[in-house]
Amino acid sequence: MTFTAQLDEMLSALRITRSRLLAPLDHRQQLLPRDPSIFAEDVLHFVMDQWSDDLRKQGHVLEEDTSWKDPVSLYPRYTLRMAGGDAIDLLFTGVYPGSLFLTISKGLPRKQQFSDARAVQVPLNLSNDPNALLHGILHGIRTYSTP
Repeated sequence: MTFTAQLDEMLSALRITRSRLLAPLDHRQQLLPRDPSIFAEDVLHFVMDQWSDDLRKQGHVLEEDTSWKDPVSLYPRYTLRMAGGDAIDLLFTGVYPGSLFLTISKGLPRKQQFSDARAVQVPLNLSNDPNALLHGILHGIRTYSTP
């Protein structure tokens, strides 16, 4: 499966997740928590757990890579195993509360390896609203997938 086809598969499940979770924006929750671990738990992990459920229904497995530890950033890393056996790494990066990016790359056998040749980086807005994060990921992947 090509990298673009893998992005299309991810996009398909993400659309389902977004339509399932779509809710009105709560403008009272605009302030980000001071503790980045609260943001990671309440927003990032929640969104990824919901997306994981929809990916699983399509035969894919999305798991957090708990062996990944970044001393500077508390953002998580995930591995997506596609139904055909291919792997994709999803790494959230940035400096809280200033920036957030999702880097999607072709999975390599060693976790310390990374391929820029098969990678896309999606800039995301930091928000307490999971819908905003879902929309940002959806829009970013759509930018790199086939029309």
